[in-house]
Amino acid sequence: MSRVGEKLKAERLKKGMTPKQLGKKCGVTESFIVDIETGKKIVNEKLLSQISKALGVNLEEDMVLEAPTEEERAQGESQPKPVKSVEVVPQRRIEVVPLDQWEDALSNIIKKVPIYDIEMKEIKGYRNFPIIERKVEGFHPDKLIYIDIPDDTMGQYRMRRGDRALIYLNHEFMNGAFQLVEYEGRRRLRKLKKIEGNKVQLVDGEGQGVTKEMKALKIIGRVIRVEIDF
Repeated sequence: MSRVGEKLKAERLKKGMTPKQLGKKCGVTESFIVDIETGKKIVNEKLLSQISKALGVNLEEDMVLEAPTEEERAQGESQPKPVKSVEVVPQRRIEVVPLDQWEDALSNIIKKVPIYDIEMKEIKGYRNFPIIERKVEGFHPDKLIYIDIPDDTMGQYRMRRGDRALIYLNHEFMNGAFQLVEYEGRRRLRKLKKIEGNKVQLVDGEGQGVTKEMKALKIIGRVIRVEIDF
């Protein structure tokens, strides 16, 4: 119990007042008065002045006496302050997964289709496709490539330089289809038409065709579609 609390209780009892009656006079609750008397709450100067008037005594002098002196404050400051212990929580280590491992993990659901030059000697980029029921665009994922069209030879068929032809790698001849073929040491996109015997006509975009024996051709694959960039 504080000195102010003791004095407050003593004077209240002298006046024959209950905590409830005193609290009502001062605009506070009964429990608040009890807490002041027992030292559980510290009363401010304004409320102490109201209580003093209600009891007809000066409790503010006791409040001044209860305040610590300069010497007491200095002694309190000189005392070593307790060091608050801080619990160090170890940080969870986040492992950075290398990009190639991510690619391996996604290889069953995403297929990187390479974009080649027409001679298929250089990869110029990739396009990603979802693998659905083990297929891409209805074909085996490992049988698809892109060819970067090098010129406007097939322009009449809307295959121009810079466009990309999606190729299904298949050595089977298909009459009337656009196919990637190799002859005379070069690879070309041509429309193939079968003529008499084992001869095939290779038609370019200007309608010009050359005739070759089937055995002189190496069929690389069939054009599925052509994509353009705007």
